[in-house]
Amino acid sequence: YCITFLMSFIVIEGEHKDPNDISTLEQSTKKEYGPFNTEAEANDTCKGLIQRNIDNYYHRAWVIKKD
Repeated sequence: YCITFLMSFIVIEGEHKDPNDISTLEQSTKKEYGPFNTEAEANDTCKGLIQRNIDNYYHRAWVIKKD
């Protein structure tokens, strides 16, 4: 028999007080994208958002796994 485990991914972006710590996300700047069926799709979106905001040190985008 086969058990299907469904998982999806979302991308969250925004301004951070500490851009290396997702918990410092300023909620007023938070944007969410997805859900994506594959991690690769989410990563592509994430990379695009990071590249568009490359000059903003405090901006970050993260791929989040949703069960």
